Amino acid sequence: MTAEKYHHTYFLLTLFIGITWMFFQGASAVAQGDYCQESPWKGKKVFKEKGCIQCHAVYGRGGDIGPDLGKKKFYGTYMQLASLMWNHLPRMFTVMENRKRPFPKLTEKDMNKLLAYLAFIRYVGEPGNEHRGVKLLRSKRCIVCHQFGGEGGTIGPDLSKRKEYLSSLSMVRAMWNHGPQMQKIFRKQGIEPPEFSGTEIVDLTVAVRSYMSPSRVPSRAFNLGEPSKGRELLESKGCTRCHAVAGKGGTVGPDFTTVDFNYSVTQIAGKMWNHLPRMWEMMSSEKMAFPEFTEEEMADVISYLYALKLNDPPGDSKAGKKIVEQRNCLSCHSLRGTGSKDAPDLAKIGPLRNPVSLITKMWNHAPVMKKQLEKKSLRWPWLSGKEMTNVYAYLQSVAKKK
Repeated sequence: MTAEKYHHTYFLLTLFIGITWMFFQGASAVAQGDYCQESPWKGKKVFKEKGCIQCHAVYGRGGDIGPDLGKKKFYGTYMQLASLMWNHLPRMFTVMENRKRPFPKLTEKDMNKLLAYLAFIRYVGEPGNEHRGVKLLRSKRCIVCHQFGGEGGTIGPDLSKRKEYLSSLSMVRAMWNHGPQMQKIFRKQGIEPPEFSGTEIVDLTVAVRSYMSPSRVPSRAFNLGEPSKGRELLESKGCTRCHAVAGKGGTVGPDFTTVDFNYSVTQIAGKMWNHLPRMWEMMSSEKMAFPEFTEEEMADVISYLYALKLNDPPGDSKAGKKIVEQRNCLSCHSLRGTGSKDAPDLAKIGPLRNPVSLITKMWNHAPVMKKQLEKKSLRWPWLSGKEMTNVYAYLQSVAKKK
């Protein structure tokens, strides 16, 4: 195994350890309540114990009947993820029946953990490419100021002499904290500040590591952050003086909930770096202090920005009512006595504390529902994430009218 393959394997392993600190907490003004706050580490256990891993692999570990969820990444919100699981059920039933496997029932806590785990798989990102990274050292002009293996400038430190292990996050943190100083040097040297996209940050990190002496990989190198702390840091570091979160905060910069953060940790870090020159210029003119971060703080902020995009906007109860009526729900269910008696009255299905309550009830009800649909020659009701959100809003409003 090559050094870089080893580091990526280690990265994946520590994901499931380091990610223990991660809890989802989106902006309450955007979310329909704080849900899916379980640690994805616990979700991995559910994924394994409920048999998901027998059909689906994650980065090559698991079955091959369904797609590898590490390679076929999900990009969307919690309810969009839930809709994929719901729409996947007919095919899943066929496979499980052919293999004589029992249907996995889930508690609400199980569903919380599973959704959190599946939603954060893509956060890890891809392994870096040393060859691409070495090219970036030149094309991004890093070698003008820094030395690598005895070649390059002397304005900045010789990064090949770094003693501690260099993770992508520690690279970004160092670049960010030295950002103002680097901006001055760029201007003096007539260098256009480099921008990063895709895997360039991790490629660059891999290239720099190739010039360094081997070092022990500390577990903190792969701290993936705690979103709830990230929200607090946006306040304490002054970010909300210029940026809002769900309409609360400054208006100089974009509202963080409107920015696309559907990326891996290093890609989000790259977007932050690309924003730095404009931000530094504005802060300098306003004589504002530039916010510096520890490695842990940087991880917390990035994980919070990532988690923001996982929350769904509030649903439309009127649209949800139409879906219930048009998707043949009342062919089996009743609603305050109106409709069929073959399934529970939708007004009496119990408390819906959050969307996961509904998702769990629908999931566990699916085997019985399948039989009823086959008996009545009805098709499985396909639902988009938005439609599930609307159905939740409607059923929640019905429950409140008791």
